[in-house]
Amino acid sequence: MIGSEEYSPSGVPRVQLADIAEKYNDTTPIDAAGGPEIKFRAVVENARNQSAKLSFVVFRQGTNTIQSVIAASDSLSRQMVKFAGGIPSESIVLVQGLVKKTPEPVKSATISHLEIHVKKLYIVAKADTQLPMQVEDAERPIPLEGETEAEDESGRPNVTLNTRLNNRVIDLRGKHNHAIFAIKDGVVALFSEFLRQNGFVGIQTPKLLGSPSEGGANIFEVTYFATKAFLAQSPQLYKQMLIAARFERVFEVNPVFRAENSNTARHLTEFTGLDLEMAFEENYHEVVEVLENLMLYIFDGLKTRYKRETDLVRSIYHVDEFKLPEAGKVPRIPFSEGIQMLRDDGVEIGDYDDLR
Repeated sequence: MIGSEEYSPSGVPRVQLADIAEKYNDTTPIDAAGGPEIKFRAVVENARNQSAKLSFVVFRQGTNTIQSVIAASDSLSRQMVKFAGGIPSESIVLVQGLVKKTPEPVKSATISHLEIHVKKLYIVAKADTQLPMQVEDAERPIPLEGETEAEDESGRPNVTLNTRLNNRVIDLRGKHNHAIFAIKDGVVALFSEFLRQNGFVGIQTPKLLGSPSEGGANIFEVTYFATKAFLAQSPQLYKQMLIAARFERVFEVNPVFRAENSNTARHLTEFTGLDLEMAFEENYHEVVEVLENLMLYIFDGLKTRYKRETDLVRSIYHVDEFKLPEAGKVPRIPFSEGIQMLRDDGVEIGDYDDLR
């Protein structure tokens, strides 16, 4: 009844837009009559009726969007054209059509060199016509604190943080949020990859402790059956135990909990820590060198492997592309020079005070 007896009951395998865009790139020829007929599931980003015989629909899969053409013909009725142009945004649809090259790049779609000429179109899940917020409204920077939901320069309403959080599922559909999650995952992957290449072993340490790991302040106390337990403030104790156990180099990607009653926009009550611990042969400069190379590896990886995602985020938040020093040329400032720089800037600080 649910169509699971066969791998593809319809006989037509479903594809991903990213794979189609890569396979039929700018240099791959496609016959004028159209390329392959494909079938895919996607979300309607927007739909509009151009005329009684022509509609355009932009489909989205993740961060990829592609324009489609629904034109009246002997096999496609005008009612079908009208139906397609009236599908509400954020509806999930099943599409079957021909891949064609566009006469000129489609600026409104990320896959700008291709378009889909629709032959069949089914609604899988229809969205409400009046959503509390539109995804395209969420794909703009959050207004600064104190700003209201007034219109921006384009005439679209600004969506505040409260509205986004109250409708978080819709907010997360934004292409930039998909990119941010991919970048975060990329940082973890690059962090782990570099350290494993340099002899580090991944570990998993307890997060429910019988006593505070870093003193009695700023801890979350929880009930553990008939006794008390505490959420881990860091894996520091366990990392040091493993170094003493001759593991030499260890790392962990772990949740960290700190009961700090902060009134700022960024809280430390729960965050993901990227922790490492290593033994060194002669001096701490060996550790500094590993950290320098680790950071360069992560940022270089983001610029190359995750360029599409970082460019997308930068296009919305208008952040300049980061510039990186070459390996071995990262400036190091001795502590005493850092103290003097602060004093020159008018900061009263002792010779061994904490720089924070």
